[in-house]
Amino acid sequence: MSNPLDALIPPEETYWIEADEDFDDSQVSEEHQRLRILLFQQNRRDAQLRQNRRRMAQKNDGDSSDSDVAPEQPNGVSKTPSTDGPAKDAKEEEKLVKLDPSEIGMSAGYKNLYSGKEDKRGRFQWQTTIPEDLGKPAEDAESEKWAIIVRHIKTYNDPKKVLSIHSIVIQSPLLKNMLSEVLAGYPGVTVGLKRLEFSGRFEPLIHRWPEFTSAVAKLKARQTSENEDDRSEDKAKHATLLQELLTKEFQETIDAATDLKSQGVMTYEHLWTLFQPGSFVYSKQQGQDRIFRLHSSKYGTDRSGNPVYWLACQYTDYDGSRWGTNKLNLCIPAYEGTKPITGLPTSPLDSHSDVDAIKAKLVERGSKVEALAGSHYRGYNGVGWRMGSMNVKEKYSIKGRVVVDTYGWNRFNPNMSVYVTPLHVKDTPNAAGTGSGTPPINEYGGDDEYDEGYDDDDGGMPLDGYFADEDEEESKRAGVVLSEEQKMICTPLVRGYALKEKIWLNFFVNAVQDVDFSTRAFESLVLPQSQKELILGFTETQQSYRSQFDDVIEGKGRGIIILLCGPPGVGKTLTAESVAEEMKVPLYMMSAGDLGLDPRHVEAKLQGILDMCTRWNAILLLDEADIFLESRSLHELERNKLVSIFLRVLEYYEGIMFLTTNRVQTFDAAFQSRIHISLDYKELDHKSRLTVWKNFLKQHDVAQAAARDRPLKALVSAAKALQNGTHDSVSGTDGADEDSNARVQELHKKRTLAHNISDQDMTRLASMSMNGRQIKNVLKTAQLLASKRGEGLSYDHVKTVMEVTQHLLKSEQATQATKDTLYH
Repeated sequence: MSNPLDALIPPEETYWIEADEDFDDSQVSEEHQRLRILLFQQNRRDAQLRQNRRRMAQKNDGDSSDSDVAPEQPNGVSKTPSTDGPAKDAKEEEKLVKLDPSEIGMSAGYKNLYSGKEDKRGRFQWQTTIPEDLGKPAEDAESEKWAIIVRHIKTYNDPKKVLSIHSIVIQSPLLKNMLSEVLAGYPGVTVGLKRLEFSGRFEPLIHRWPEFTSAVAKLKARQTSENEDDRSEDKAKHATLLQELLTKEFQETIDAATDLKSQGVMTYEHLWTLFQPGSFVYSKQQGQDRIFRLHSSKYGTDRSGNPVYWLACQYTDYDGSRWGTNKLNLCIPAYEGTKPITGLPTSPLDSHSDVDAIKAKLVERGSKVEALAGSHYRGYNGVGWRMGSMNVKEKYSIKGRVVVDTYGWNRFNPNMSVYVTPLHVKDTPNAAGTGSGTPPINEYGGDDEYDEGYDDDDGGMPLDGYFADEDEEESKRAGVVLSEEQKMICTPLVRGYALKEKIWLNFFVNAVQDVDFSTRAFESLVLPQSQKELILGFTETQQSYRSQFDDVIEGKGRGIIILLCGPPGVGKTLTAESVAEEMKVPLYMMSAGDLGLDPRHVEAKLQGILDMCTRWNAILLLDEADIFLESRSLHELERNKLVSIFLRVLEYYEGIMFLTTNRVQTFDAAFQSRIHISLDYKELDHKSRLTVWKNFLKQHDVAQAAARDRPLKALVSAAKALQNGTHDSVSGTDGADEDSNARVQELHKKRTLAHNISDQDMTRLASMSMNGRQIKNVLKTAQLLASKRGEGLSYDHVKTVMEVTQHLLKSEQATQATKDTLYH
């Protein structure tokens, strides 16, 4: 094989300068002879170069055809690498070994292989010979006799010492006996082990340093007073030995931490001395006072790479079927110099200015959370929140009625489900400065990177993926009573559903209120008494005995569907609302916007709503039901899909549903067999309209009396009007002088007077053909007119409003007459 470097080698030829037999040296000059010698030397060097290049080319050709290590041959034959020369080839043939397949793995013994010398990257190859640099084991039978084994490592960048303690092993049973009292209850430490080992910062011993020094002092005092115990002296010696060892190594850290704590401040470098695993810490989260049990802590970084001190904390929570513990990761960002301990984002509970008061406050709050375990219908006035896309917290201002139901939260909102570690599972937090893992999703959705990963198998999913039924849930909850400590560290959040906003949210328990039910709602309903009794009787009985009657197919036909049909403004919607108020159950008002018009999503949303209402014993109101229940046709396939979905899903509904419509003629025929009760609402007659007028006027007087007793609030616009000297606007109490204040107060009294409409006037008003909604609108407008004039509501105000809006009433009546001619 040719080599391109051969072109650089001079050709093999005899130069003319070589010696000749007939050449006479005397015939040339001295300069000529010197030149011949130089050329001769160059010739010899070129010849040597040619020889070296040929050898190199032969070696390269051999490397390209054969590998350094011969591949394994089949049938158990191994071959050593070949070498140059016939003698090496003969030796290679002698090393060929063929192993009988029946002998593979049959030798009773083991073959030892050892790691070879490592390269710069830490890589090595296995070899059959023992490394030559092995020494004698440092710990053997001889070392077991010592009370303490101390391991040292070299120290760099510290001018005060060249060695530091890496770890210690406590072997003395006397020391273990003493430490069992000192470290009692410290998480992650089992003193009874044969080899009790401490390493790193020796957190358990440093955190319990006062208890440790006190125990050593007691042993020394006992040694001088009690001579009958032969082992007291040895116990004191061993304890003193450990104390001196730790004092020599950590005295500077202990003194610095003690000095900082005495001054009420702490540096970032010594934060680990402040937080002892298993202790209680105080923090404010979302404006709420919180107490946590510290699980573990460590120095680390946040997601942005900034140095922080992580605290993995535990708190009590409820997942809908059981009480347990959850974890929240808190952090303290790095800071320079010292900082007051009470000024830290999270601090030990003992450093709080009023420990007893904050404990009592949080125990009371925890009792409220415990009382709301299960499903509860409540009012709420505050902020609710949920985690949105990209882990961003979405906040909502909620003022209305909610259903607190953590079980429903997990079932109908599974992507944000909450599951806890049961209280009976023993917790084993790690010591500070240890642990690693992936960030969990905690109750505040914070940016955290620190996670100890404890009890991971029990979080995030229900046991066996199974939702316990309501009876099992109730039985489990009844047998658990939270202790004072568990209430103190309980979450301030309850999960529930906002009925008005129709979303699942986290609610703050202190903003949850009892519902103020309207006691007059059902009484104000203008219906024949027999009809009212029929509706209320059906609904109350269905709530109590809905599970007793069933179809041939299980779960089918347990619900009751009531159709309310009639013209607008006759009380159809009010019927469902007043029944819910009378029964004190939630009212879910479903509309077309809740379901959409896409058949692919309508069924899932409808089924979810029906399941929620069944669980809460709620009354479901489908207002203007003809949108979804209109008769099917051959030309509207999408509408046919919606109708078929409702026909199928309503068959399996187990609760109470009210359907309202003023177009009952458009209903599909298949719904007739699915409706249990159908009530026809007629136009209001004179007697009914008179009752409606009286009810609204009575309610007006109640509202006026309440407004008269409330203190005045000056609106922004009213305040500007007062500054401009205009006092005819809504009142304010910041007038320029006492006279203006008196005039404002007098105006306020006139505007909050009761109505002065007589019975005769009511009779005249009732003679006008109007529905209940129109009567309400007229009275509301008349009240605004009376307030503007600074007068009590009178017949003249009502008459003025009716004269102005008479064209609207006539238009509505004409439209209704036209519809009647179309359908009848």
